[in-house]
Amino acid sequence: MRRALRWFWKTGMLSTFLAGLFAVLPIVITVGIMAWVGGLLKAWLGPESFVGKALFQMGLRFVTDPIVASVLGWVAVLLAIWFLGALLKWVGKKRIEKAFNAAVVRIPLVNVLYRPVAQVVEMLQRDPADKLQGMSVVYCAFGGEGGAGFLGLLVSDHVYRFNGQACQIVYVPTSPVPMSGAVVFAAADSVHRVNMQVDDLMKICLSIGVMSSKVIPDQYVVLPEDVERVKGRLNDIHSAKATVDGKPAAAGALESDPQ
Repeated sequence: MRRALRWFWKTGMLSTFLAGLFAVLPIVITVGIMAWVGGLLKAWLGPESFVGKALFQMGLRFVTDPIVASVLGWVAVLLAIWFLGALLKWVGKKRIEKAFNAAVVRIPLVNVLYRPVAQVVEMLQRDPADKLQGMSVVYCAFGGEGGAGFLGLLVSDHVYRFNGQACQIVYVPTSPVPMSGAVVFAAADSVHRVNMQVDDLMKICLSIGVMSSKVIPDQYVVLPEDVERVKGRLNDIHSAKATVDGKPAAAGALESDPQ
């Protein structure tokens, strides 16, 4: 078995197969997601669902043909949605929404689910420029010099204070679904603005970091000839910390060439 795998690897057949696999993978994933969404819609709105049966019974009041009855039921629903949209335009969307929301929030349990869903829908209805207004890409560092960090979106310039620590709200998108990220109250002195567009950060998250070399500005890119110098400096930092703590320095730190 090992010989066969080694032969496949040396002859390049495995790499050729992987190249073809990665080429069709986006199409397969897209088709799979569409099929999954279609299955959900069929389960919720299909002929055998509660909604589908209700629309079918509605259409049977006017015709006897089952197919025409289902079509009439859906036409009635679409027309009702259209008239609702026209009513919102003519009477005033804010007035109707305010009255409807005031009625819904009084219903026990329903208001717990309705409010967050309504906020998400309202956010999706906004123009992308409005949703990202005031946000900027920032780098948040932690762990001191030589520590780690992450790229996020600074929600606003407002500064808050918790337990004596000045903090700012940073949204940290996750990969590969940026909208499922987390909100972090980061120390204000650890938040550093980055000369990047929000779209570029989204590309990095969606590509699981693969697009980083193409979207991160050159001013933040370390040249190959400088990589060893940077690694040596980090080793010096870790060696100094180990000495202060009374611990023996790491082997890598002793072998580093200080610049």
